Amino acid sequence: MKKNLLIAALALCSVGATAQIADNSICPDWTGTDINGNTYNLYSILDSGYTVFIDVSATWCGPCWNYHNSGALETLYTTHGPAGDDAVRVFMIEGDGTTGMADLQGNTSSSQGNWIQGTPYPIIDDASIGDLLEITYFPTIYKVCPNRVIKEEGQKSAAQLWAAVSSCQSATSPTDGTLLPAMGSLKTCQGSGVDLVARLQNLGTSPMTSATIEARQGTTVLGTTNWTGTLNTYDVANVTVGNFVAQNSGTITYQITSTDDNATNNNSTQSLSTSNTIAPSTNVTFEIKTDNYGSETRWKLFNPDGTIFAQGGPYTNATSSNPPVAHTYNWALTDVTCYKLQVTDAYGDGMCCNYGNGYYKVMVDGNIILQGGQFASEDNKLFKTDAASGIADNELSRSLNIYPNPTTGLVNLEYNLDQASAMTVSVTDVVGKVVMSRDLRAASGAQRQTLDLGNLSNGMYLLKVVAGNRQVTRTITLDK
Repeated sequence: MKKNLLIAALALCSVGATAQIADNSICPDWTGTDINGNTYNLYSILDSGYTVFIDVSATWCGPCWNYHNSGALETLYTTHGPAGDDAVRVFMIEGDGTTGMADLQGNTSSSQGNWIQGTPYPIIDDASIGDLLEITYFPTIYKVCPNRVIKEEGQKSAAQLWAAVSSCQSATSPTDGTLLPAMGSLKTCQGSGVDLVARLQNLGTSPMTSATIEARQGTTVLGTTNWTGTLNTYDVANVTVGNFVAQNSGTITYQITSTDDNATNNNSTQSLSTSNTIAPSTNVTFEIKTDNYGSETRWKLFNPDGTIFAQGGPYTNATSSNPPVAHTYNWALTDVTCYKLQVTDAYGDGMCCNYGNGYYKVMVDGNIILQGGQFASEDNKLFKTDAASGIADNELSRSLNIYPNPTTGLVNLEYNLDQASAMTVSVTDVVGKVVMSRDLRAASGAQRQTLDLGNLSNGMYLLKVVAGNRQVTRTITLDK
């Protein structure tokens, strides 16, 4: 390890994996036998309507022992388990495959004490369950709702854990579709298309065969789809509602608009962030210099479809005779394309600045368009190639003035051209459909054109002007 920390001072004990199972995932099923020979199946317990709490710990882990002795899970189980109001179930999973019963009894040097004494809930010594739940540190405290959605709750008190049960959902009526929380946020380049995907779950006791789902940003409808298929109780389908050209960061709202027995769970939201970083060329240079621990650094450049365009690392750790050096890569990219650069650090402390002044840069003709180095485990940056924006003397871009904006219908375009040129003006809606296009012949000098958008619906549009080898795009809002 690069840092000289005592494990006893840590709040968590690392086990060296790469990522926890994501919150709001569907928990994988498991079957385990406790130390008394009793066998339990997770899905059978959930199907009986119980919320399940899982403490994945290791007998040697100090923070695990401290939380165990806090009595939080014991109190939760005593109050709300079989001997209480019978609403929850609690399990301890010993997640280190190298330890056994003697360690649980506190009879070895690999144990913090007797884990069995005074523990009223089942203890299952099965590291494969911890692996199935993608544990990266001990203790990990999970809540699994009856609809099989898993969420990490952390080392909370019994009262806090019980309060978390109220957010769970279960099947209680025949026809009930719900939209689960999105798995992460949407990120794209400004002016690029992005897929809108809703997570549809059947929360009804009868099979679900159809649903109508709508996606909105504010009051603007971005897409609607009529899903058909078959979902049994608690089954989940990822439903693509539409694709739209993103311009502004904000919130996407998904809604089931068809009728079912419970309208209170028909909505979910997803954050949208857009990047306006432009690479004014398709020839892009990437430079990276690691800190002293180059073996921890990797990077990938992703195409819009998620495939990898280029990647690199890990690098060599520095020595006194071989300090870190800059590595340079030249990329020939596709024009008008949104790329994502991902730089990762395996230890989780970035590349700067406690163990060397590492950095990365993305450049065009020596000009930096984005850079970084100070992050934790992962840094993601997006940029869009646009060779036309790199034309040195883009008089059209500098001079174009669009007014009024917002407009009630009529829009004036004022611009200046150094020479006469054929011109195309197109208007695109938020889902990427061209709703208006005009071919013009523009004379040199100061010009003004008027467009009538009065036949279009209220909302946000992209107005693109192309004159010869020059082009410029502006956002315009129609509010009649």
